[in-house]
Amino acid sequence: MIIIINIIISSSYHHHHIIIIIIIIIIIIIIIIIIIIIIIIIIIIIIIIIVIVIIIVIIIIIIIIIIIIIIIIIIIVVVVVVVVVVVALVLVLLFSLHRIISSSIVISSSSSIIVTITNNIVMVVIVVIIIISVIIIIIIVIVIVVVLLLVVVIVIIVVIVILIVNNFNNRKTYRSAHFCSEFGCYIKSF
Repeated sequence: MIIIINIIISSSYHHHHIIIIIIIIIIIIIIIIIIIIIIIIIIIIIIIIIVIVIIIVIIIIIIIIIIIIIIIIIIIVVVVVVVVVVVALVLVLLFSLHRIISSSIVISSSSSIIVTITNNIVMVVIVVIIIISVIIIIIIVIVIVVVLLLVVVIVIIVVIVILIVNNFNNRKTYRSAHFCSEFGCYIKSF
């Protein structure tokens, strides 16, 4: 009888151990699953943050390019308007001078020759000023457009270099491993 009771007690004791071991294994599996889920969520959050940062950087670069373009367009407009106004004022003054000379009273033939020569000089000056002002406006517009294109190209090159360096650094971190030996631990990239 004592032997039977001992067997029953030991078998129930053995069943309790198995149940406890199964419960511990289930708890460990649940903890591992929770850790894996947390790691996946952290990786997803990091990827989302990286994408958001890249999008923000691209948006900032686009805004900077747009601001530079607007500033250059404003400079072009202001310069062209100033040049046109100055040329218009000079031309108005020269035409007024031309009218004054034309309407002056010719007394003798020698003064008539002087008036004609002066009139011709004024007309030549008017034409020269018009040609020079047009050339100046064209040169200013070309210079500003070239500067604008250079700025845009430089910004694009800088963005491409930043993205390439960033991509290279990311690959380098992904391809690095942690090694430990009796001399210490180190990170090796390959």
